[in-house]
Amino acid sequence: MKKFLVAGIAAAAFCGAPVLAADLPTKAPVYQAAPEPIFIWSGFYVGGHLGYLWGSTKVIENGVVTDPNAPTNGVVGGLLAGVNWQNGAVVYGLEADFGWTHARGTGGLPPPVLIDLPNQYTVNWTGDVRVRAGYLVAPMTLVYVASGLALADFNFRQGGTIVAVNRGGAIFPGWTIGAGVDRSFTNNLIGRLEYLYADYGSKTYTVGPDVYTVHFKGQIARAALIWKH
Repeated sequence: MKKFLVAGIAAAAFCGAPVLAADLPTKAPVYQAAPEPIFIWSGFYVGGHLGYLWGSTKVIENGVVTDPNAPTNGVVGGLLAGVNWQNGAVVYGLEADFGWTHARGTGGLPPPVLIDLPNQYTVNWTGDVRVRAGYLVAPMTLVYVASGLALADFNFRQGGTIVAVNRGGAIFPGWTIGAGVDRSFTNNLIGRLEYLYADYGSKTYTVGPDVYTVHFKGQIARAALIWKH
């Protein structure tokens, strides 16, 4: 009888074990997001950019400020090219860009009104040569600052009582500083958002007895698509 009792208890324990195991609480698997792929930022790249230029023209005529801040605005777009060097999360680079524009501005007529026609300002193109320094906030996302040489082909048309004198275009050299973010979409395609501030310096024009000093500066907000080799 004891043998049968022991055997029955053992059989019951054996059969009940799976049920007890199934009743035990199980730990849910921890979700882990897939890591971003590794992107190598070093190398050459080319691209196109499109944005808007908010310019400001200041004119001093015979020592008197006649236009303190004439808006000279317009769309700007063109090409860019550069090269990057990556060292861990830090990326250095050198970049040049060129943009066509037809930004325009018109001077005011401060009292006393001595002219019938105001000054006219036109920007034909802008260009930059800049060094960049950036940091990878994620493997595919680079934030950076940039600074360097800025150029603008600026046209000054003097106002007059009968016929305005077109002084023609002149290259205004200056400096620029800015910041932006690059985001890689594939191994080759990069998108960019960028802000630039540029001071293009001054030029002096002599028109008959009058001496004009023209100073131009501007801000550019733009987007770009870049192809990295």
